[in-house]
Amino acid sequence: MTSSAPPRGKGIHGAIKHLLEEQYAFVGGDRVQDMLIKDLIQIFQQYSRDPWNLEVGQTLWFAVHIDEKPGPGKTLSKMRVVPAILSITHEEDKQMRINGYSHQEIRRYRVARLLKEAYAQKGVLTQADVAELIGVSTGTIGKDIKAYQTEQGVILPYRGTVHDIGPSLTHKKVIIEKFLQGIPTPDISRMTQHTEEACDRYIKAFKKVRMLHGKMKPLEIARIIGMSERLVNEYLVLIEGQRSNKEEETHVSRTDF
Repeated sequence: MTSSAPPRGKGIHGAIKHLLEEQYAFVGGDRVQDMLIKDLIQIFQQYSRDPWNLEVGQTLWFAVHIDEKPGPGKTLSKMRVVPAILSITHEEDKQMRINGYSHQEIRRYRVARLLKEAYAQKGVLTQADVAELIGVSTGTIGKDIKAYQTEQGVILPYRGTVHDIGPSLTHKKVIIEKFLQGIPTPDISRMTQHTEEACDRYIKAFKKVRMLHGKMKPLEIARIIGMSERLVNEYLVLIEGQRSNKEEETHVSRTDF
């Protein structure tokens, strides 16, 4: 039988300490146990949210961390996640209905809002996540995202674009295209709805690819920099395109004389 003695000390730390001593005595000594308890409490505090602090229409959802890298055999259950507070409904939805927007139009903006809210909290949602939150099919979400991006001229931050998964048009490629056009980072940030820090980070990675281009194969560059081979190849196409344009401009300028 397990002991019914009260936990040593007060609060959650004492309760966990008592549990370890009674049920998991094999887990190190006092120092190791105290370190484990500290980590467990930190995780609990990070992932818990007071439901009374949620606004009407909001819910708590766990999204894949923005910096989590996909890999072979790496399932969602093995990835780091972050808690994100998302607005399933919002006052802006009501205002759009009053202003005559259709159900499909309102849903597109709702999808975009959910993706942006998660991204602002360092999380990225899958299309399946959004489909479950809203209660429609994944195919419908995919169409909504495509329509919104075309209409607004932006790239929404979901797992397909942020983590370079599947056939999605990566937001990184769009950011680099604008960088190569000479558009300032603050304007790129506004146009792509990404922070200036994120844009600078992608531009820095692109410059590394450009520096290694011709010296290594795409797969080798991908491994060294820590990005997908697909994205490296997208960058190489942009690099070659920029080089061709410069050569053409040089040829034209010479024939002018």
